[in-house]
Amino acid sequence: MSVCVAILRAKPEHAGEVEATLRDIAAVTRDEEGAVAFVLHRQGPDTFIIYEKYVDDAAREAHFAMPYVSGFVARFGELLVAEPQIEFAEELAGFTR
Repeated sequence: MSVCVAILRAKPEHAGEVEATLRDIAAVTRDEEGAVAFVLHRQGPDTFIIYEKYVDDAAREAHFAMPYVSGFVARFGELLVAEPQIEFAEELAGFTR
């Protein structure tokens, strides 16, 4: 499994828009081929942590190429205080209930 963890710090005046956009992306990601999980978390008023899991790297890359993701990424300079922290990993072990 291919995993992505991202931390986005929104500009305070855009935190509501960032949350709404991430909720929309979560909803449509559910229907993507190869998407296993997209879990959105909020930390404090302006920080969002996203955990994503895909069957493989190709599915993850296909997700990032979707217009609703690439369009959001193109607006990071406007919406975020800094570049997001994004980490990619391969899942080795775990469970989901």
